[in-house]
Amino acid sequence: MSKRNSVVFCLLLVVAMAFSMVGCSSGPADSSASSAPSGDASTSAGTDNAEPVTLEFWDMAWGQAEKYPPAAEAIIEKYTSEVAPNVSINYTNLPWTSWFEQYSTAVASNGAPDVAIGGGFMPFQFAVNDEAADISWIVDEWKKEGTDDDFLEGMLDYYVYHDKVVGIPFNYDPRATYYRADMLEEKGLQCPTTYDEFISVTKQMTDRDKGIYGFAFGVVSDSAGPFSNYATGNGGMLYNEDGSANINNERNLQVMKFFRTLLDEGVLPEGIEGYSGPDAVKLFNANQAVFCYKGVGDYKNAVTTDGFTTDQVKIMPPLKSPSGVQKAQLCVNGYMVFEQSDQKQEAMKFLKWFSENSQDLWDSDKGAQDGFPARLSFMNELDEFQKDYRQEGITKILNNGITLCYPLLSGTPSASMAEGQKYDMILMQAALTMDEAGMKKTLEDLNTEFQQIIDEQD
Repeated sequence: MSKRNSVVFCLLLVVAMAFSMVGCSSGPADSSASSAPSGDASTSAGTDNAEPVTLEFWDMAWGQAEKYPPAAEAIIEKYTSEVAPNVSINYTNLPWTSWFEQYSTAVASNGAPDVAIGGGFMPFQFAVNDEAADISWIVDEWKKEGTDDDFLEGMLDYYVYHDKVVGIPFNYDPRATYYRADMLEEKGLQCPTTYDEFISVTKQMTDRDKGIYGFAFGVVSDSAGPFSNYATGNGGMLYNEDGSANINNERNLQVMKFFRTLLDEGVLPEGIEGYSGPDAVKLFNANQAVFCYKGVGDYKNAVTTDGFTTDQVKIMPPLKSPSGVQKAQLCVNGYMVFEQSDQKQEAMKFLKWFSENSQDLWDSDKGAQDGFPARLSFMNELDEFQKDYRQEGITKILNNGITLCYPLLSGTPSASMAEGQKYDMILMQAALTMDEAGMKKTLEDLNTEFQQIIDEQD
């Protein structure tokens, strides 16, 4: 685990995720092709006499099924026809249902793809057992070319694990609290900026007789992590600066008390502890919730398909927390190359090129992604990210983002376990159903469990 000090991932410029398989180009795989050590991609691709190579590229359903896969396929076709004619790429776009099981099964059966984009912590999950290749060659090349600054500060360090680069950033999928600005205006209220103001405003906006609640969010499936977001924004949820477990702390207890106060003040819907993300969004879209927690990329849908305008619905900037921290949690997803690939050199060359030339994945007329590209140049150049509904998320969330691993600089496998074991849900349900003694016991128990995970994996 990295022991380095924290880095806040802030934007330096004004900037600001159907299953298909397609074989691009032609040429049979050659089992005698290079299987050089991870991190070495010195052999050139695309020459007339180069040996034929076939790469397997697994991707996820990051956008609309009718737009995103075709956009990815078109980019791949350009690579195989114009850049590396000797390379053939089989592209698979996976649905999110059981996605990690599919990857795990493939790795266990020695059938992992060469290049992949999965969930946020996937490179770390597979790095634990040395299944993630070291792709530091890509970062080294960008440093030589002087293009390594085309990412948020610290993001190329985020995927460093045990001195290996196990991933490079693909996109950002942050979460935020939305609010009905028009409903606040009707009551002469301003958007809150602190915990106390948020409690006061949501209480004033609640009218239980009319079925209107101040705040709605998911706790169980599709919850998008409301507790972890607010806890990260209060100075960190999981770690100390030395990488040890720090769940049992006063700041997490403050966030638990915050949500419990909202419950006690009657601003949350009945049965909130069992809500999924879509349950909360349904209330919000039906004018029955004034504040709602969901993905930042969904803001486009709110003002294009859900019938709202950018004057009616806005994104709340991160609240100033009791600790004085005022940050949002930034969810990061990355590319990786699998160690069992026999074509790591060619996989890294393709991955480097694809990262540099995948702008169309975020074009509103082509890839239709809801997330945000990891590359700052894409956000600066595309008209999509100059629109009001994109700038709302960019200016309020992306430029205030820190990761779930804060105050650590690098990501970790243990953070994936915390996410997979639903620590967010456990802590939120404890806050909504237990007294303070029960909350403290939950924090203590999770801290002990998490330290064991850290010792085993990080």
